[in-house]
Amino acid sequence: MKQSVVRSLALFLALSLAMVAVACGSNEAAEPAPVESELAADPVEEPQNGAIVAASDANDVGAESIDVGAESIDVAAAGQSDEESRMSFEECLGGEETCWEWSSEAVNNTDCGPGNDHEFCWEYKVYQPYVSLDPEDSSTRPVDADAESRAQRLVELGWNATVDTAATYFKTSDLGEADVDIVRDGIRVAEQYLGAYGPMRVYVIGSDEEATEPAIADYCAWAYDPDYEERCRSDQGVGIWEIAHYQGPNAFAQHSRSRGTPTQAFVIGNPAQLGAADGAKIAVHEYVHVYTAAHQLYDGADEYGLDWPIWLEEGAAEFLALYLADQNGWLSFEERMDESLDRALNLRTTVPNLTIADIAADRERVNDYCGLCFGVLQYETGQWATAWLANRTSVDEVFHGFFPRASEQGIDRAFELSFGLSIDEFMVQFEDFLRLPRAQQMAILPIP
Repeated sequence: MKQSVVRSLALFLALSLAMVAVACGSNEAAEPAPVESELAADPVEEPQNGAIVAASDANDVGAESIDVGAESIDVAAAGQSDEESRMSFEECLGGEETCWEWSSEAVNNTDCGPGNDHEFCWEYKVYQPYVSLDPEDSSTRPVDADAESRAQRLVELGWNATVDTAATYFKTSDLGEADVDIVRDGIRVAEQYLGAYGPMRVYVIGSDEEATEPAIADYCAWAYDPDYEERCRSDQGVGIWEIAHYQGPNAFAQHSRSRGTPTQAFVIGNPAQLGAADGAKIAVHEYVHVYTAAHQLYDGADEYGLDWPIWLEEGAAEFLALYLADQNGWLSFEERMDESLDRALNLRTTVPNLTIADIAADRERVNDYCGLCFGVLQYETGQWATAWLANRTSVDEVFHGFFPRASEQGIDRAFELSFGLSIDEFMVQFEDFLRLPRAQQMAILPIP
């Protein structure tokens, strides 16, 4: 994703932090990758031939008539053909404002409104129904022998097995041990439940730009082979510097599968900024990415149809982070899930027909349509998708059953074995769930 999107994400997060703590996504990056904030794009991967490619990460559901604000939109569009509807949608993707209009709340808003439009302003608009991609538009290719060989190498090196060595930590000089202790608390709790994977190194960054130089040098040496250290400095190294420059609580994970000696790492900024509870919760969220990445053996998993759906990858990480945070008395799992349900349901009103299947099909396309709305799909809505799956089976089955099983069985087969239905069948049933009365939805939450 373009850097401008990442900048917009940072501002979006700043507006949301009163309710939601910042955590980040993760993806393999064998070569320097753009820093991910909580809702940022996937990083850049380095294939074996040294070329740089972007790592990537649909369903027809919804009622016939959907209320948007004070008016009701007929999804069938009264005589409008599917082709005409798609053409209208594509016009919107081309920059024409034919798919949305400003809401009444935007009239007196100083940050968002006519003449002052940003990606984070999507909540001040009402949209025509989203047109999903046809399933056949997505294509994958069989796993080739080279990919199988690299995956087997990881197995032999113990990538998907627990380790006996403890995580190590690097903090910038402007932070104290209390800042590191916040992160350690989160890692301790996460490792107790998921097991220790690595070797892992954690970088705790403060707000002093000059103090980031030793951290960048250490990080690039840990996460990349020597040939790529300079490129790391000009990419993720810049991201580490920007954490200090913007004095934010951003975080990102790094899974160095292609390194001579594979390593895990994550970077977290200013953990005390949001308070000890949310700082530790962010560390749990990041460690979930380390854990799930340990059970992903393929660099280009998305090319083979073996990558986790983004709504499950991010939704599960935040779900478990909140769940374990409640177990340890840091915050209320039920209250945070209640807040996330508000945002998930509000999105369904604001952008009719938009589902988690749509970000799995093409997250960039969703971003083109409604800006940072995709964050609510992959986080808040994804949290509730995880809750639905945990309610159908158990929290343990989601994390100790599905994710490890997927590395051997593939995502689709592992999903069916763990949850007893296909992903497509799940999508239909989950959409039905999102139409239930609020009390029935909240009743599925497990007790931490």
